[in-house]
Amino acid sequence: MNVWNGTAWVKSVPKAYKNGSWVAVSPLYYDNQEWMSEAPAPEEFPGYVDSTTSSFSGADIVTCAISDYIRTNDFVVSICAQQDGPAESPRLLSPPGIIPTLYTIHSGIRFHVAVWPWEPSKGSLVVWNTQDSDNSACMNLVYRNGDVSNTSLNPVISMTGTDNTRVVNLPASQDFTNLYVVLTVANTLTGNAWPSGVNELDSVLGKFGTKSISLLAADTPGAGNSPGNVQLDTTVDTAVVALIQVPGKSDGLATWILGDSAASVLGSTTRLG
Repeated sequence: MNVWNGTAWVKSVPKAYKNGSWVAVSPLYYDNQEWMSEAPAPEEFPGYVDSTTSSFSGADIVTCAISDYIRTNDFVVSICAQQDGPAESPRLLSPPGIIPTLYTIHSGIRFHVAVWPWEPSKGSLVVWNTQDSDNSACMNLVYRNGDVSNTSLNPVISMTGTDNTRVVNLPASQDFTNLYVVLTVANTLTGNAWPSGVNELDSVLGKFGTKSISLLAADTPGAGNSPGNVQLDTTVDTAVVALIQVPGKSDGLATWILGDSAASVLGSTTRLG
């Protein structure tokens, strides 16, 4: 902060009135929601904040807004699935300077994933080029208090799939928060059920009666084993599940996860906190 001393602007330490006196405080910044003295410390399991979805038919450019609740240093996971189109690198038009990862599924589906820590210059809209795709689906998920200093350009830990199924096997979760995104191609999918211990976040279902893409998202703390299966209400042509890690910062203490009988056993040295 600069203060005019009568002849020039000079630097001054901001002060706040606390406990009967004025005390120096750290410089403040606006994180898009409120004034903060500093960024919050990273947590082992970053908290899910909000998500947005969109779907398009026959569009070369697709857009998906970012949550209105976004704050500086929130971790954004942006997903775009296109049913077909040229076999070329994914083109994330906005925000610029972010390199997404492209996965081409055997059925021809292209699955794009991009992650980044948000700050105001990144804007409030994600724009993808999905030229010549019949159907496309997008989803943006926001997590708070992640370890943005440890962001990977390739956050997808694994991707597995199967055809002609109504049961999707979830791979084993890893460290920190694990985001499962299930992509399906079907013409009648209207519902699903995640296993116990997995938090359902959001979904975008394809247009009923056509061979369309659906995206289903849920997360769980890392436990080192599979949380179970996703049950679909119909047999789908293709089902692919991507496991995405949301980076956290370990406090060095063991973690006991409720409902996880394989990795968490309550004993004399286990602390619930």
